[in-house]
Amino acid sequence: SDIPQVLSLPWELLHSERGFLVLRTQEPVSILRRLSQSEPPASLTTFEPPLRVLLVTARPEETGFVDPRGIARELLDEVQGQIETGAIELEFLRPPTLKALRQRLRDSKRPVHVLHFDGHGAFDEKIGGHDEHLLDGSGHGKLAFEDDKGQLDLVDAEDLAQVLQDSRIKLTVLTACQSAMSSADDAFSSVAARLIRGGIDAVVAMSASVLVASATLYVEAFYRAIAEGTPATMAQEQARQALHDEPARHIIRRRRDEEGQPVELRDWWLPHFYQQRPLVLRATRPSGQLEQKLTSSDERLSESMPAEPRYGFSGRAYELLVIERRLLRDQLVVIHGFGGVGKTALVRESADWLTRTKMYDAACFISFEHGGDAATLLSALGNFLGVYDGHYNPNDAQAALAKLEPALKQKRTLVIADNIESILPGGDAPLEAAVRGQLWDVLLKLSHMGDGVLLTTRDTNFGDGKMEPGKQVAHVALEGLHPEDAYTLASRLLEYLGIDRAKAPYSELRDLLKQLDYHPLAIQLVLPALREPSLSLAKIEADFAALLPKFVDDTETGRNRSLLASLDFSLRRLSEQQRASLPRLALFEGGALEENLLAITEIPENEWTWLRPALEQAALLTAEEVGNYTAPFLQFHPVLAPYLRTQPGADDAALRERYTRRYHGLADYLYREDVRNPQAVRALVQKELPNLRRALELLLDAGELEDASDMATRIARFLDYFGLMRELDEMRQRVEKAVATSKAQ
Repeated sequence: SDIPQVLSLPWELLHSERGFLVLRTQEPVSILRRLSQSEPPASLTTFEPPLRVLLVTARPEETGFVDPRGIARELLDEVQGQIETGAIELEFLRPPTLKALRQRLRDSKRPVHVLHFDGHGAFDEKIGGHDEHLLDGSGHGKLAFEDDKGQLDLVDAEDLAQVLQDSRIKLTVLTACQSAMSSADDAFSSVAARLIRGGIDAVVAMSASVLVASATLYVEAFYRAIAEGTPATMAQEQARQALHDEPARHIIRRRRDEEGQPVELRDWWLPHFYQQRPLVLRATRPSGQLEQKLTSSDERLSESMPAEPRYGFSGRAYELLVIERRLLRDQLVVIHGFGGVGKTALVRESADWLTRTKMYDAACFISFEHGGDAATLLSALGNFLGVYDGHYNPNDAQAALAKLEPALKQKRTLVIADNIESILPGGDAPLEAAVRGQLWDVLLKLSHMGDGVLLTTRDTNFGDGKMEPGKQVAHVALEGLHPEDAYTLASRLLEYLGIDRAKAPYSELRDLLKQLDYHPLAIQLVLPALREPSLSLAKIEADFAALLPKFVDDTETGRNRSLLASLDFSLRRLSEQQRASLPRLALFEGGALEENLLAITEIPENEWTWLRPALEQAALLTAEEVGNYTAPFLQFHPVLAPYLRTQPGADDAALRERYTRRYHGLADYLYREDVRNPQAVRALVQKELPNLRRALELLLDAGELEDASDMATRIARFLDYFGLMRELDEMRQRVEKAVATSKAQ
């Protein structure tokens, strides 16, 4: 049809009294949309193997973030066998820009047969005569590509069709919202229709907004069928059936402190299939004649590469994207954060993903935990790349790099230097400034040669300016996991260890994860304690400081074998005078706004000017901006305060009094200021809530019930705002019980 309304109708919902026609088990009906336009005579679509699939995964910064590996991983998994035999070649467009796409399509020797765009899309038009724009009012479908800086580049369907014209692409798959949506008066205003008019044989597109979970499930089934040689029309029907058979999409929670339930959606009709000419992707020779093989992980990753995390890799989707973007700009990437926060696991995952998707051919891992220098690095690289001969000398950096350069061009390598803090000033195996500088020069040279370089460290005090953030070097700070990712890790761990979930009620588990600041190592060392019959989550949370020696991993060795060992490694970097000041921080829960911390501890300004940098360099403290407050929020290592509470001098009555009064006053200030500046206030309350809660408990324990009731009223507003209804009820009951007990006495 050339009538837009006809093309837009959800014909997939046609049904008889026996059910939907497209969902018949035997002889299902295929719905194919076709435009009314003159066509050349139909011919069989053949290709010379391999079948090339080009995946464009765009995640511009201005749009809502979605894990870029979600659909890519499913696609890769489904065609893995065909990739290994050389029947299919899956290529990732990097960077995902329109310019890069145009350049790639100019390579006529390696034609693309299937183009898959995975990203945001929208249709923009005037609605009901009013200027209610989703985008810019032009009335055309658009796709959200990235520009060279990772920002939004909104590409009109017309411009994309122009780039794809005469490209020999036969099938385009668009897992992008509204990519099949058109205006009421222009059949060619949708992205799908415009690409068909531009010469693409067939297009899969979404008729409305689509959930990532739905698109991922669709892609999994669609490419599984394609990889088995199923025609695209039947692959579409099988993928639609998969969406129908698995309607559960997302977990939704009415309240933050209660476990959610899956939402069921009937969205199987959303993917629309446009086919202008017959499409049978038939190879011109058997795939067995091909010699191209996909290298295994053993060949891609050096022998020194750490094994996969015992409980699997969780979260870090955004950090992985940031690392990839920085590497594409030939920047050396420094990943820093608390001990055990997952720096090594992240670079290991980066190595596996970036080599599997052919951004690099291989990855070489070098640990500096026990020391090392430029010769150590060059020796490891020489062995990995097989350039060792009678003329290769790793002690001569310039000559060694010259010998490595041809090998690195032939085998693009991601170089990972782990545990750099050991060789920094104050580390276990510090290097002299000149020797350390030579190592920095070698790493920067490797980065300039086009090979990726990742460094991990707890400490960013590199001792000179060569590794400061700038054009050549990027720093990526690693914090605790996203709460949902932490919960996923915890659930996986409990299942792996066979711990009865009855011992880990949902709300109590979430509370403990928050107390641990979603720190991966802490989660992995604390939760196994539930195997002891006498321990419960409530007891662990209440007696955390006393139980610290129990949180030990009896199957692992090294500096992170226990929480205390991990903490002690960082504490050793402080002087005796600096360590003597630490017990003043024992009262705080997870951290504090700097001005609150200084007012309560009364640490002199001249002392704090050297103590804070020392804590930051030892990876015991990180500074974060909160709202529009000038003072930063100082986030502690999750084990620091519990450990300090076991040390002499931590229980100081005057300090406790200042702490209680300060947070009582802060609760009142935030309650009143919330009316004028709610966004900044609530951002601060999110950070300071543990301290507000602790101060309230101290008031109740001291019998200061009037102040406690007043403070509880102030806190209640924010608990209600945040949906923490269980905590709100428990707080009210605690205050009411204390008041009733006081009256009875």
